[in-house]
Amino acid sequence: MWLRNRWPGLLAIALFLCLARPACAENLTGDIVWSGLVELDETVEIFPEAVLTVKPGTRIKITNPLAKISVRGVLRVDGSKTAPVVFDSPSGWEGIEFMQAANGSRLSGVRIQGAKAAVSSFATNFDVDNSTFRDCEAGIKPLRESAPVITDSTFENNQIGLVNEMKSGAVVRGNRFIGHHKTAILTSHGSTGEITGNHFEKNKQGIAVLQKFLGRIAKNRFVANETGIYCNQSQSTPLIENNRFESNTYAMINFSFAYPVVKGNVFVDNEMAVRNDQYGSPLLQNNLFGKNQTALYNYRKSNPRVRKNQFEQNQRAIFCDFSSYPEIKQNNFIDNVMAVELGIYQSADWEKRSGSKTIMQREALNRQSQNPLLAQAPTEFRDEVDVSENWWGDQTVLLDKAGQDGNVTIFHDRRDQPKVTYEGYGSESYRIDRVKFAPWLKQPVEEAGPEGDHE
Repeated sequence: MWLRNRWPGLLAIALFLCLARPACAENLTGDIVWSGLVELDETVEIFPEAVLTVKPGTRIKITNPLAKISVRGVLRVDGSKTAPVVFDSPSGWEGIEFMQAANGSRLSGVRIQGAKAAVSSFATNFDVDNSTFRDCEAGIKPLRESAPVITDSTFENNQIGLVNEMKSGAVVRGNRFIGHHKTAILTSHGSTGEITGNHFEKNKQGIAVLQKFLGRIAKNRFVANETGIYCNQSQSTPLIENNRFESNTYAMINFSFAYPVVKGNVFVDNEMAVRNDQYGSPLLQNNLFGKNQTALYNYRKSNPRVRKNQFEQNQRAIFCDFSSYPEIKQNNFIDNVMAVELGIYQSADWEKRSGSKTIMQREALNRQSQNPLLAQAPTEFRDEVDVSENWWGDQTVLLDKAGQDGNVTIFHDRRDQPKVTYEGYGSESYRIDRVKFAPWLKQPVEEAGPEGDHE
């Protein structure tokens, strides 16, 4: 760190410097205590069996961005709201790194700003609470087989707040994630964990799930994010339940073979509540969709199962395009301006006569894609989107008046737009599909929507 004891003639000077400052060590062994002002200009390593305790109110001034704190023993930072431990570091500081460290480390009342990675870990479990990570490239990075417990902390204006990778299992409870430029939480590569009771606001993405996430996302609040939750190739994971999504551009996106279980959530005042794209086919059950511009958007062969949900006062409840055939049963639709709309590419007629299979194969070849999930892509298409066996509230009178084959104003299909032509496919015209709405329910589905009061 400062002067090293390389020559006997400098021993006295080195001892004087150590005594004059709160800490003087490069490799820490035994029990060490830091307090007051600590200055670091080179990496400090906490050896196995060593315990470093940092007292409340300590200021750790890092003068060299490469001077990280490497932990193989135990690090206990005992800051508080009134006396935080502040890491005063230059931009791009390497941060605190746990490397197969002993159990028992905790970071309480920590303040870190501008780090490259404030806290990273390999095969280590540790606790973080009542801490703040601001303006970092990454706040906390459990990079491999780590299981931190992160509670009651604030992540603000980072590129990424939390990176949960390579079979790590972070437990994330009661935190605030504000203004992240990429994503507040990124989880990938077979990670697991629990993300519950957090607040996500004004992030580019609240949570990004890449590949399977064998965990639970529950009881969080997503407000004014560009995207609340983004799932890509997550298959039947994660479980997303009892969250509230409000005033987001996209509350949730399920892309490329993502079909999570989405139940008991509230989606209100979003531009688009749930967008399913390119075989994104979640199970949507017992959710409330209220006052969204579009509640459920299905595109490019996305076939979600939609059961026992409540759709209220949306500008558009359901949209389907490019060969998407959701299963929509036992839901309540109440006072939506447009209940079901089919886009111009929603055409089994086009699929039969021209087909998208060759397009898919060509695009996959151009991308050199070897995604094994492509074998699960649907190849047969019916010419109707079935929304029978649902309750339509006061608009049921429109169905009664039109009859099972009539043209109802809350549905847009080939009855309204009989033929379409496509650029690049000549002058030949195609029929778009129809909305099948009969038989319809005469009474509301009592168990539809989430339980409890969600206003």
